[in-house]
Amino acid sequence: MESKVFGRVLLLAGLFFSATVMATPTPTSTQNDDVASLINQRLSYMKDVAGYKQNHHLAIEDLPQEAKVLANSVLEAEKSGLDSESVKPFIQAQMDAAKAIQYRYRADWLSMPEKGWQPEPLEQVRAKLSDLNTRILADISSQLTKGQPFTDPTAFMSVLDQAQLKQGDKERLWYALKQITLKK
Repeated sequence: MESKVFGRVLLLAGLFFSATVMATPTPTSTQNDDVASLINQRLSYMKDVAGYKQNHHLAIEDLPQEAKVLANSVLEAEKSGLDSESVKPFIQAQMDAAKAIQYRYRADWLSMPEKGWQPEPLEQVRAKLSDLNTRILADISSQLTKGQPFTDPTAFMSVLDQAQLKQGDKERLWYALKQITLKK
């Protein structure tokens, strides 16, 4: 009787251990997912940006704002220990994907306006975007500092699930992310 109980305990312990090991992601995939998740979160605000700009008859492309974002990102990259020049194409890729999403929303709204929805105020959204940008750069730096380069484009791109984001946008983000290096 004791051996049956002991056997069951051992079996349950083995199953628990196996399930725990299988459910624990590798550090690299977790970091990939974290960075991708933050980028996805950042891009999720583009509907609000597009809606606000539409409601206020503003152009989607705002070059002075882009210059400000790029300059702030370079400073954040430096603070995070990243090579600022290697970060610029990544930031530009994010801004271009963001604009593409906004244009696609606006195009859809020409034939089917959004009903019963109001965008968040632009200044509130921009504050959230700035915070996310800082977090993205910090996570990239952390991963690279640990010697964990980005290696899984499929996993990365699968996390980017915005309705208006196209495969080409995802690929450009991945390629630009892979080019980021630590400051020497």
